[in-house]
Amino acid sequence: MNLLFLHGLESGPHGAKYQALKKTFGQVISPDCSGISDHRQRLKIILAEVKNREGVFLVVGSSMGGLMALLLQQQIPERIAGLLLCAPALHREAAKGLTADKLPPTIVIHGRQDSVVPIEASRNFGAPLLAVDDDHSLKNSLPLIIRETEKLRQQLTT
Repeated sequence: MNLLFLHGLESGPHGAKYQALKKTFGQVISPDCSGISDHRQRLKIILAEVKNREGVFLVVGSSMGGLMALLLQQQIPERIAGLLLCAPALHREAAKGLTADKLPPTIVIHGRQDSVVPIEASRNFGAPLLAVDDDHSLKNSLPLIIRETEKLRQQLTT
């Protein structure tokens, strides 16, 4: 199973979450969508990266990357085995109509002190939500992100 990390709008493909995932799991695919705010352009880049790989994906998406994970899952549902969404940008226009119905195993982690993406969007989404005492970066929640990624990986490979 491939591990795919999708970064946020104002971050890059090799930030703290990527580094923590790589240190724990080894190979992590992380397309570079730096500076691209249009979700359609991001999706093209991500799809091009995914098409070059075989197998299914466990996707960890952060902020805008969380929204992109859901849009990717809509495009190629047969290739997305699970989703871990970190403060997903579900408040954006491109998220309208997205729900947790018919998703593969999905966990949402969102900081109660997030001043960038309202936690209410994650609460209303319908997937299991882990609300944490953290801000949008979730930097204090990296161990939890790693644990939940491992739990999903184990669940999906058994």
